[in-house]
Amino acid sequence: MQDAIATLTAQSLGDGRQQVTLWQITDCHLLGQRDAVYQRVQPYQHLARILAALRPQAVPLIFTGDLTEDHSIASYQLLQQLLADWPAPVFLLPGNHDERQALEQLSAQTPFMQTRRISAAGWQLWLLDSKGETPAGAFPSERLTQLRRWQAQSQDVPVFWFCHHHLLPIGSFIDRFDQQDKSGLLALLAQPQMRGLAHGHCHHAYALHQADFVQVGCPASSVQFLQTPDWQTLDAGPQACRWQFCSDGSFRFDFVRF
Repeated sequence: MQDAIATLTAQSLGDGRQQVTLWQITDCHLLGQRDAVYQRVQPYQHLARILAALRPQAVPLIFTGDLTEDHSIASYQLLQQLLADWPAPVFLLPGNHDERQALEQLSAQTPFMQTRRISAAGWQLWLLDSKGETPAGAFPSERLTQLRRWQAQSQDVPVFWFCHHHLLPIGSFIDRFDQQDKSGLLALLAQPQMRGLAHGHCHHAYALHQADFVQVGCPASSVQFLQTPDWQTLDAGPQACRWQFCSDGSFRFDFVRF
């Protein structure tokens, strides 16, 4: 399934262009009970509010990690219950909090997709597994080899990445736990077809524009992290990021509070 490509249905814009809209949700930090509390919020209720608002749109979803806080099977079961009848494909990526075996079992159920490449209105979206053995990101050589193979197979297609960990520092405590194996990834991102990456982990909405690509941090559905040298959290309400990829090679994103 790692080399398969899932195709998302594009909508016509009426001017010859097509567009795919999807939503990125990250850092849900679910616990085993619906009313359980994490950093003074109820993560399940925050996520349920986002999904209730998005359900009528029938949009694809990409979850970029840290779905669980307490590592429990019950927390993944709550996510499955929320999404069991979701009317569009759902993609799950692991974060440092996630249990890989539980996440893989969940991904085998409907409506989750196990593919790691998405075709979207002339774009390819690559879903990268950055989970390691510590809170920091890891990307061993075999994963990088896979990306290079994907690049060779799609040289004329614009590409955007989704993952959990960030590559470039953002100026807060969480930079200690960024992507550790980054040199090969940064070299690949410098290729013209690579347009950027969107990540979770930082619980902070921002965009960092470089000469060759943009790094976009998706706000968390649970709590946000303050940009401070020590760990501090803020309940700013449930949040997510809307992505739109267009067949003319353009894209846009919006941070949305629910």
